[in-house]
Amino acid sequence: MIGKRHLVLLISLLVVTATQAQDRPKIAYGFNYYPGFLVAHRDDSKNLEAHIHGFEFQISKLQSVQPWAKHYKKPEVYMGFLYMNLGRPNLTGQAFAAMPGFETSVKTLKNSQIRFRFSTGLAYLTKKFNPYENRRNQAIGSHINGVMQGVATWERKFVDNPWHIQLGIGLTHFSNGAFRVPNLGVNMPSLYFGANYLKEQKPSRIRVKDTLNPYPWQVYAVYGFKERSLTQTTGFNIWSVGLTHLKHVNIKRSWRFGSDIYLDKTHVFVKDMNAPLTGLALPDYTELGFYVGHQLLISRVYFITDIGFYAYKPSSHKYITYQRLGFNYHFNQRAYVLTALKIHFGIADHFTWGVGYRL
Repeated sequence: MIGKRHLVLLISLLVVTATQAQDRPKIAYGFNYYPGFLVAHRDDSKNLEAHIHGFEFQISKLQSVQPWAKHYKKPEVYMGFLYMNLGRPNLTGQAFAAMPGFETSVKTLKNSQIRFRFSTGLAYLTKKFNPYENRRNQAIGSHINGVMQGVATWERKFVDNPWHIQLGIGLTHFSNGAFRVPNLGVNMPSLYFGANYLKEQKPSRIRVKDTLNPYPWQVYAVYGFKERSLTQTTGFNIWSVGLTHLKHVNIKRSWRFGSDIYLDKTHVFVKDMNAPLTGLALPDYTELGFYVGHQLLISRVYFITDIGFYAYKPSSHKYITYQRLGFNYHFNQRAYVLTALKIHFGIADHFTWGVGYRL
C-alpha cells in the first residue's frame, strides 16, 4: 500500500533528526496526560464528537552546542510515543503514534518559563471507514495516518530536584493526506499535564558540526499519490518538479521564492469520472504555480511553509492558491530528501516525497 510506505519513510526521517544531536549532558524522561475532546470541523463528522484522553511517554535532550541551537531559547528535540482513546469505541477506536518533535522557550519567568512544542509523525488508528462495517466514520479512510501536534506549556522546575512539571493546552490532528478517502481527519483540542525527570549524563565528546552553509538555489523532484472518490476509488500518481531561490536571513531561517510544475490527472477525473486517463495532452493535467515561503532550521531539517498561486490550472475544482507544509532533511551540503503536504485552505490535496539538490 503506497501511502503506508510513504508515512513510514516520514517517521524514519524524523527519528533520525530527533536522535542525531549529542549536546548537553542531560536527558529527560517525560510522562504526559491529555484530557480533551474530539471536535467536528465538518457536518459529516459531528457524530464522532466525544471526550477523549491520551497518555504519552517521551525522551528529550536539551541542545546547546550546534550553531543552529544558539538561535533558539533552550531548544530540545524529543521522541514521543502517544496513546489516545478517541471516545467512541465502535466508530473511532484508539490511536497509537510515534512523534519526533521540537520544543523551545518562548518567555522566561522568575522560576518558570512559557514553552512551545511541535511534533509530527506516524499513527495507527484502530477504526476507519468501511462501507459495510463502519459507514458512519466519514473522517478516517485508512488505519495508517499522519499526526501533527502543537502544545503551549507553562513549565516549572525545582532547585535540587530532578523533576519538573508542565501545564498547557494543545491540539492533535490525525489525517492521511488524501491517499485514501474519506479524509476529513480529526482534531482534538486538549489540556496538557506533564512531568519530566532529568537525568545527568557524561559530557559528550561528540560535536556535530553544522555544514548547512547558505546556497541561493535548489531544485527538486517529488512524487505523490491520492484518491478522489468514495464510489470510484481510482488512485492518481502526482509528479512535480520545482525551483527555489533562497534569501538567507541567518543560519536559522531563510525566505523562499520559487515555482512548481505539477502533473495531476484529477483535473480530468473531476470533469468526467469515466474519461480515459491515458493519451492526454499536457495542458489537460498540468499545473504551474509560483510561491513565496519561509524555512526554519532545526538540526539537519528545514521546516518549510509556502503559499502558492496558480498561474495555470486546467480546471476550476482547486482554489487559485495553495499552501504547503514540509520538511527537508539534508544528508550533506548539497543533497536532501523532502516530504510535504500540499493543501488548499485546510483541505489536503496530497502528500509529496522526493529528492532535492542545492546549487
